[in-house]
Amino acid sequence: MEPIQWSEQFSVGVEELDHQHRRLIQLINRLLSPQEPVDTRSEAISDTLLAMTRYAEEHFKTEEALMQEYDYPGLEDQQRRHRAYRKKTVDLSVDTMYGMDSVPETLLTYLRDWWVQHILEEDMKYKDFFAARAVK
Repeated sequence: MEPIQWSEQFSVGVEELDHQHRRLIQLINRLLSPQEPVDTRSEAISDTLLAMTRYAEEHFKTEEALMQEYDYPGLEDQQRRHRAYRKKTVDLSVDTMYGMDSVPETLLTYLRDWWVQHILEEDMKYKDFFAARAVK
């Protein structure tokens, strides 16, 4: 599976959020890079999945706090999408850790596609909003 290549098209114009998005993409790419099936018993893989889950949570809190601070009208929609992501990744990760020897492609595809779509479509909705308020 092809890794995600960061480019300026992913930039939402808020330095801290861009930094967090880059980090999340790095973590996803770490999972996508092996040529062989990703062994769920691998400490590196379980550490990466855990780090990604924790970092995503940190990112969501940062993003939602910023939206709340500036009264972003799409906050509730973002919170709903974040909750759906949390539930889906927990479900897929639990399924993966119990009874599967390798991380299924469905999990890898979901992580890659969700973040690309979320940044390029959902997060871009607030780019102009924050720019108009000089949020850097």
